[in-house]
Amino acid sequence: MSERILIVDDESSIRTLLGMSLSKIGYDRDKASNAEEALSLLEKRLYDLVLLDISMPGITGRELLPVIKSKYHDTAVIMATALGDASLAIKCMKEGAYDYITKPFDFNDLHTSINRTLEKRRLELENREYKEHLEEKVKIQADKIRQSFFNAISSLAYALEARDEYTSGHSNRVTETAVSIAQHLGLPPEEVGVIRVASTVHDIGKTGARRKPGCSDYQETDNTA
Repeated sequence: MSERILIVDDESSIRTLLGMSLSKIGYDRDKASNAEEALSLLEKRLYDLVLLDISMPGITGRELLPVIKSKYHDTAVIMATALGDASLAIKCMKEGAYDYITKPFDFNDLHTSINRTLEKRRLELENREYKEHLEEKVKIQADKIRQSFFNAISSLAYALEARDEYTSGHSNRVTETAVSIAQHLGLPPEEVGVIRVASTVHDIGKTGARRKPGCSDYQETDNTA
């Protein structure tokens, strides 16, 4: 979908010229002759960019700018001004406008300004979205690492139980009991997770020991045997 641009200027000829120029390079555009029309259109559609004339009868572009920035945060604004108003346009940039263009228009400069402004807007939106989802992404990654660690620990515990039928299912039973007690005591999920891991591997040292035939006692494994 092409980006939408709203042209706001009280001069019909300028609105027509700007509309034709923007249409040729593929932009979807609407036109408004004053601030009231502009606000009405902004309420109905989402615009990526507003080309806003500074000097208009009634509510001026300078007065309309802060309204647009406060109500439509994601809409970029480029101010259009006569050469003598350049200093005023710069003040508008300090108040939130992305750029300004001077009349009479050089359409090459106009297109460059629009492209630059829309690209800056896209980068700002992407950066904001990245920041908004960064915490969620970090949490998901941490959960994956935690689960991977728990799976590795569980594998060690199962390896222990596989060596001796005496311990078969013991780690699971201890884990279920310990976790049940922790939850009954109302411990926070983080502490319950620690208890789950610790109880799963509480017998992990036995992987280096073997049971004497006919008894439940363990002795160190003789690696030379």
